[in-house]
Amino acid sequence: MTTVYLLRHPQVRLDFKGICYGDSDVPLEPGWESTLHALAQQIQQLPDSNRPTEVWHSGLIRCSEPAAWLAKELQIEVRGDSRLRERHFGRWQNIAWSDIPTEEAMRVHDMLEHPSTYRPGDGETTDEVIRRAMAWLEDARKASEPTHDKCILAVGHSGSLTALCGALHKLPPLEWTPYYLKPSQHLMLEV
Repeated sequence: MTTVYLLRHPQVRLDFKGICYGDSDVPLEPGWESTLHALAQQIQQLPDSNRPTEVWHSGLIRCSEPAAWLAKELQIEVRGDSRLRERHFGRWQNIAWSDIPTEEAMRVHDMLEHPSTYRPGDGETTDEVIRRAMAWLEDARKASEPTHDKCILAVGHSGSLTALCGALHKLPPLEWTPYYLKPSQHLMLEV
């Protein structure tokens, strides 16, 4: 069995609010470290056999910085993997959500209703996000020293982490609402 802590990255800088930045590299709001102290303390209080031995991140700065901070606090290894990145939104990348043409913006719900075919801004489908997130998990479970039970921590994005949770629970995307994490929020899964 593998225990996986999934942590959504802390809040991005407030001047990016309202921007569809997707898998672009955007900085975190200053002081983000304070939002992770409770999680680090919670993990440090676990028995050694239940503590993560590595922390993974998407490679984007909003995940790599918190992952490096947690790795230092927890004295564990840090690893990057781009399969944890956020959805790529194609031509919508780095424009204000309000600037997306109305006829396209009206279809945003199609990401959930038509996960295998709808490409927001001609970017990634939801099924593509699921496949890469699940492939990361499979490889992460096999990585490093093989043990019977394993515990890992992943710092990722709303899109990839929600897709991973929904897929593991075998739920259609329209039923993923319980797995949408807020910035710096985490959950634990046993796989």
